[in-house]
Amino acid sequence: MSRFLLMLILIVGINYLSGGFRRRIFSRPAGGTERTASGDELVQDPACLTYLPRRGALQTGRDGVTHYFCSPECVNAFQKSRQE
Repeated sequence: MSRFLLMLILIVGINYLSGGFRRRIFSRPAGGTERTASGDELVQDPACLTYLPRRGALQTGRDGVTHYFCSPECVNAFQKSRQE
């Protein structure tokens, strides 16, 4: 029984440590800019949280801040959420 418990703790520990390692390697850098293979900067749609190339995004400006969207539906959803 103690051998089983020791193996279980060891497996859970290794899984936990490797998961943290994967998150550090594959996560997006904080505050950095992401780029596509062609070099376009990626921006995030604030309505649906999708990343898309800046060049093809719809843009709206508000209070000196530019927001980028993937579709007119996301623009409308964002504007409705700001009005409430």
